[in-house]
Amino acid sequence: MKRNEIILVCLLFLVAFGLRFYDISYPNFRWGDEMAHVPAGTNYWLNGQFEPDNWEHPPLRHIIMYGFLQLFGDNPYGWRMRNILFGAVAAVLTYLFAREVSGTKKAALLAGLLLATDPLHIVMSRYTFEEIYGGAFFLSAIVLYQRHRERSSWLMASAFFMGCALATKWYYVPCWLLVYLLILRKNGHYRSVGTAFFITATYIFIPLSVFIGSYYFWFGRGYSFGEFLQFIQDAYYSLQTYRPESYNPDMVFLSHSSALEWFIRSVTVGQGTFIGADRGEFILYMNNLPIWILTFPALIFLAALALRRRSLELALPVLLFFGTYALFIGVKRPTFIYSAAPLLPFAFTAIACSVWELAQKCHARLYHLALATMLAWNLYLYPLATAKKVPVAPYRYLLDNSDAKLFRQ
Repeated sequence: MKRNEIILVCLLFLVAFGLRFYDISYPNFRWGDEMAHVPAGTNYWLNGQFEPDNWEHPPLRHIIMYGFLQLFGDNPYGWRMRNILFGAVAAVLTYLFAREVSGTKKAALLAGLLLATDPLHIVMSRYTFEEIYGGAFFLSAIVLYQRHRERSSWLMASAFFMGCALATKWYYVPCWLLVYLLILRKNGHYRSVGTAFFITATYIFIPLSVFIGSYYFWFGRGYSFGEFLQFIQDAYYSLQTYRPESYNPDMVFLSHSSALEWFIRSVTVGQGTFIGADRGEFILYMNNLPIWILTFPALIFLAALALRRRSLELALPVLLFFGTYALFIGVKRPTFIYSAAPLLPFAFTAIACSVWELAQKCHARLYHLALATMLAWNLYLYPLATAKKVPVAPYRYLLDNSDAKLFRQ
């Protein structure tokens, strides 16, 4: 990577970090899932117990939370800095992923900026959602896989980050196995017994070791490996029993519980307060439909382009998107809008590559027009994701058509 591109990547990180970090101490009390996530970090480190958080999800999140609490203290910075950093890093990783897929800096920059400024990713980066750092681990594994160039150390690093993703949530199991198969297929590695054994040992053993290792403090309570296997089975079946009525009825996400909605209809949930006659502050989780609705057309376009050019690299965003999305569609439990976050790097890469290809065929200004329009729209929505006091009038249509819980002061 040349000096100018390194500067570009650093600027992208600073933009993403600044949008997430600004006024992060507000609110200055634990909000939403922070009320469970923060004390659970300390409880797991000290006692090997998951309470008051859900016991079904892997516990790497507790270990990382405890580390950030030790670094920044039990205050808004300690609670939220983890997601701010990983959210900003995710924008850079999206750039690197799209750069490898498209081969162009411009498409990569558009993809990275779309994630850096996306309202849903920003609001989730300002609190303690696992999808932010789990998604960053997953994307790190993918970028290292793209760039490993037969270097065993890079492949092992990719496997380690894939293990970190698996030790955060189970979303990434299908694509973990997909990447393993792609590595075996590359250059006919499966034909060589020694190479196939190394790849299998690396990309199966290392992720599983990280996943099991995240339960270190739980094992410290005296549990055996046999009990661990039973515990994982129980956690899986428990997750499948979740239904909308299993959740607190005041939960803001309950009005939209199907992944089928995410990229085809507007989803806006959250809460906010009207202050006086014409102002308000809001924390909204939204799918930003004017941009997200381009996802499926862009994926279809990219898939067709990959087939025509016989390029697995171009097909990678499509494979990774649907490899993850199929899981959300297939599960019986509710799937809320925040679970879409790990899909966004692949969706935005597909959109950016499609814009770039169309600009090449039609007019170069199409790229700059798309870039300016999309960024302007994302920044227009930014106050609604970050509890900034704003005039209500410019956002009246969005608020009136949302499912957010809105109150008057």
